Amino acid sequence: MKRKILVVAAVILHGTLHAQHETVNKDLDEVVVTATRKEQKQSQTGKVITVIDRATLENNPGKSLTEILNQYAGLFTVGANNAPASNQEFYMRGAATGNTLFLIDGIPLQDPSFITNIYDLNNIKPEHIERIEILKGAQSTLWGSAAVAGVINIITKKGGEKSISPSVSLAYGTYNTFQGDVSIKGSIKRFSYNVIYNRTQTDGFSAAYDSIGGRSFDKDGLRQNNFQANLQYRISDVLSIQLMSNYGQYKADADAGAYADDYDITARSKTFINNLGLHYKRGKTTLHLTQSFVRSDRFYYDDSTDVGALRLDPAATYYTVWSDAGYKGLSSVTELYGNYHFSSHASIVGGVQYIAQKTDQHYTSISNYGPYDALPISSDSAKARNLSVYASLLLAELKRFNIEIGGRYNHFSVYGNNTTFTFNPSYHIGDGAIVFLNVSSGYNTPSLYQLYSEYGNRDLKPEKSINYELGLQTFMNDNRNHLRIVAFKRDIKDLIIFYTNPDTYVSQYRNRDEQHDYGFEVESNVVVGNIGRWVNNFSYINGNGTNDGEKIRNLYRRPNFTFNSTLTLNPSSRLTLAPAFRFVGERLAGEYDLGGPNPMPAYYTVDCYVAYKVNRWLKLFGDFRNITDQKYFDVYGYNSRRFNFLAGLRCSL
Repeated sequence: MKRKILVVAAVILHGTLHAQHETVNKDLDEVVVTATRKEQKQSQTGKVITVIDRATLENNPGKSLTEILNQYAGLFTVGANNAPASNQEFYMRGAATGNTLFLIDGIPLQDPSFITNIYDLNNIKPEHIERIEILKGAQSTLWGSAAVAGVINIITKKGGEKSISPSVSLAYGTYNTFQGDVSIKGSIKRFSYNVIYNRTQTDGFSAAYDSIGGRSFDKDGLRQNNFQANLQYRISDVLSIQLMSNYGQYKADADAGAYADDYDITARSKTFINNLGLHYKRGKTTLHLTQSFVRSDRFYYDDSTDVGALRLDPAATYYTVWSDAGYKGLSSVTELYGNYHFSSHASIVGGVQYIAQKTDQHYTSISNYGPYDALPISSDSAKARNLSVYASLLLAELKRFNIEIGGRYNHFSVYGNNTTFTFNPSYHIGDGAIVFLNVSSGYNTPSLYQLYSEYGNRDLKPEKSINYELGLQTFMNDNRNHLRIVAFKRDIKDLIIFYTNPDTYVSQYRNRDEQHDYGFEVESNVVVGNIGRWVNNFSYINGNGTNDGEKIRNLYRRPNFTFNSTLTLNPSSRLTLAPAFRFVGERLAGEYDLGGPNPMPAYYTVDCYVAYKVNRWLKLFGDFRNITDQKYFDVYGYNSRRFNFLAGLRCSL
């Protein structure tokens, strides 16, 4: 089976190179900032970076951020297609959750109230995003902790060219889902602005899967509000100030667990992101001073009186009948960074970053066994600070050579000191291809939960890693068509795991000896005649851990193979058709899933987006997902969306 998949994928990816071209954006000429913290053409860097532009985001209406990311090579989100506001696990190239750093406008998105310091991506709406830059490989030298597998930079919408440009979008779909947003943007002399509000509500479907059938599991719905404002004022020709504020809030229903329905569990979440930046650019020098605050408040409440043991026996009440939990996290980031151009061939990027984090947490429950209070976590003790200094030298177009060499020094209030490095040479083979090598180190510090909770271990060491990449990128026909092939390997020391002693049943976070992951990716992006483009990607990922010399298969819930194919066609200036196919290969179930880490079957989905421009102001659209009504599970015991759709209109002036 695996051999057949490889052959089919290779044929499709090779075949796309023979497509014709006429009118498509020059993807590799796009300017990106995430790769080197400075504006640089994508074709001039030896790093593996993918850009999701606004047009692509608009072709995925109503989809969550993680649903969209799932379409790209090496990215996989468990729970992206589960019930609304489900907990999600994000993997880049097989690296564990928490080893990919998410940014918003270059600001680290981290929540110290979560186990792995990740941010709740349910509160980031694609409608608020202008573009996304996906940067793979260890990036800790420029971006710090958690950038072990890579970085995803979410770049928000900014002001428009007109003095005022309003827009509105309304959509309705399956599960009695309603989505709407209203925005206004513009520029007035030195001032520019973009303000947008989004509302989502849905009856949803049962998060828990009814394996027996006929037990009338209730629907788990969602009510969500999101607000974002971007304000910018140009003080002078060389100096500007910018404020970005994002607020997200939702109330969602939840269930008791895998296969376990519950009518009375409510999850509430509030998140605040505020960033103030001062930007200076004159001649060869660019400087940025930013101050950001990321705050989250999450609450879970269960006042059930009828929860049975997995609802298999309605008369049983072995499990929790009341619980209350609260999690608060605050992350503050202060950073000064910039770059200086010595010449057209040489520049340096460097900066100083200070991060302070703290969390407050509590959990109380009552069951037939009596009351239980988890060890509370207080911000008085559960806090950490990190001071970093970093620099990177960039040499470009030196007789076809490009090279980046950089280093970072980190001082942690809890973990001590460490350093990271980057060595990234690339070479232009003629005018149509780049071969590149990347050897970089990464690190990931223990979260406050892993240190201070009842399962915490204050002797935990940060994870340290070395990442190797070797690849070839070709670009043809004015950079409109390209093919990228990348092989990678990642070696991690002191991997942080959750361990339960089989004799005492005592659980604790601890460091495992090593983790070794490897794989490859193939991506193609070509135009099709003069009417569209065909994008394909194929990923293979494998790996194992070692503990006391023993190998352990531990890439739980992460597929070895994934394949994505999207054909976007514009047969006329008004009509857009975008069918998409996705294949997810076999993977091990979670270590603690019911039944243990046994193989989960492969599955596929077929989607199709249709849009029609009535005139320059009005567009009608429909997005049809899982058209073949596939039944599949990312996590045993939890439902995934069957056939569903969202249809609506967008009006922009």
